[in-house]
Amino acid sequence: MAKNITIVGGGPAGLFCAYLLLKEGHHVDLYDHSSGLGKKFLIAGNGGLNLTHSEELNSFVTKYTDNEKLFSDLINDFTPRDLSDFCQEIGVETYVGSSGRVFPKDLKAAQILLNWTKRLKDHPNFNLNLKYSLISIQEDKTLTFNTPQGERKVKAETIILALGGASWKKTGSDGKWSELCQRLGIEFKDFEPMNCGFEVSWSDFLIKKLDRSHLKNIELSLKQRRAKGEVMITPYGIEGGAVYALSKFIQSEITQNNEAIINIDLKPDLSLNDVKEKFERRKAKDSLSNHLRKNLNLDKTSITLLNECLKEINPELIKRLPLKLERARPIDEAISTSGGISFGGLTNYLESQKVPGLYFAGEMLDFDAPTGGYLLQGCFSTAFRVVKGINIPTHE
Repeated sequence: MAKNITIVGGGPAGLFCAYLLLKEGHHVDLYDHSSGLGKKFLIAGNGGLNLTHSEELNSFVTKYTDNEKLFSDLINDFTPRDLSDFCQEIGVETYVGSSGRVFPKDLKAAQILLNWTKRLKDHPNFNLNLKYSLISIQEDKTLTFNTPQGERKVKAETIILALGGASWKKTGSDGKWSELCQRLGIEFKDFEPMNCGFEVSWSDFLIKKLDRSHLKNIELSLKQRRAKGEVMITPYGIEGGAVYALSKFIQSEITQNNEAIINIDLKPDLSLNDVKEKFERRKAKDSLSNHLRKNLNLDKTSITLLNECLKEINPELIKRLPLKLERARPIDEAISTSGGISFGGLTNYLESQKVPGLYFAGEMLDFDAPTGGYLLQGCFSTAFRVVKGINIPTHE
């Protein structure tokens, strides 16, 4: 039986809900605060749109850490392969990169969004309302919006909120919706920055010499957790893919101890014995810097960082260079956030137990995942689960 569904939020989760619901014959009214759709999606895709990851699913779901069991269920229900199939449906061919990440083959984020939204706008059961900012939600599912024409109330039958997290405010992902949901008594966890940079007390010399320099092909470790990749040195500290992969654990360590000591392996493809053997080849005429550059293939950034952190360079510290991280950068600089609507207050179909008929999808849910396609896959899989719930009247 066709239903009238109200969606608030025009990012990937909201747009995917709309796409699936229209395929099932429902009527969809979508509201977004902005003058255009998918702003964070567009900005995130500027450097290459990483849609998902080709990793084997048992390993894939471990990236959701505390929510691994839940996301094992969600992602087995809507898999990375399913996401690639959806892309194919809207005319977007995908490919798997050398790192296992999945990208669109030819099209940029803007063209993908255009293909996607055209299919929605062409559907007779779809109604788009832009420049509608949500300012209140009532238990009877009455929504109040600020519009260019003044306040407007909408009495909804079924609501999907897909309003994003609390980072990148310029895209509308500002977390202001949290107050509206908490007024309804919906369980909520405070936001924290994730996939973010961390602050280090660098010397003025290092800041001047290495601002925006990169450490490539290194491995970071924090206790038993490890992440290979790239790190960028910034005036405030470090950021980059390897840092983002450990950001949740770094945050936890800082919360507990007011700091986190990570270790940098500058030569992860060499054993400690290999590093020792190369280190000991130093010729009398070579400076230590030249020796490290020629025999261990360490670049200027690595050598400067070693000199910054150590009084005396030795092989052990090339393999395990300690670095003290003091705090995370502000939420608005983060790629994503943890915190949001708690799963404990929701049904298996991500419907509020407090307000039946009110569903949640995407980054506004309390989960986090590293960049590399895991975050976006989580948004699609939660959206799929919401639509599945709406299509099962008894929620069996």
